[in-house]
Amino acid sequence: MKAKKTAKKTAGKTAKRTGDHRAKLEKELRSAIEEIDEKGLLFLLRQAQVLIHNARLESIAGQPEREGAAVPVPESVTIEDAREGKAIFLTIGRARKVLTPEEMKRLVRICYGAETKSEALRQLFTVLVKERKDILTDAMIGGPDSPLLRELFAAVRASYRLEDR
Repeated sequence: MKAKKTAKKTAGKTAKRTGDHRAKLEKELRSAIEEIDEKGLLFLLRQAQVLIHNARLESIAGQPEREGAAVPVPESVTIEDAREGKAIFLTIGRARKVLTPEEMKRLVRICYGAETKSEALRQLFTVLVKERKDILTDAMIGGPDSPLLRELFAAVRASYRLEDR
């Protein structure tokens, strides 16, 4: 019986220390933010999005399957032309988005125009940050090294060709 009480006390102390440590880290982060420029803040936000995304994936993967429970969607990308070329449906991870043909043409030019795949990924990410942040947010893409962004690159190259190539 005494062992159970000791275990409970130890768990309580550990939780308090963890909470205290977290509060200290949050305070340090808040004070550091004051000295970071906009570009640095954008980088930190992207990193936070990646950490949140990874934590959610770990949480989903760690849950036992229950009848009727949602099955995680694979990290995949599909592109569908619709309405006689007036809209393009992009399914990226769990997000489904509508693109105009002009937006898709821009992505195609990036995927074929960059000198390397990694440069294309950086350009895709930059364009999406500037013009379609909703895609990045809804698909939980935190940076140019995201597996979903690599899948987008592959899907664009598999679905479209440049007219001069």
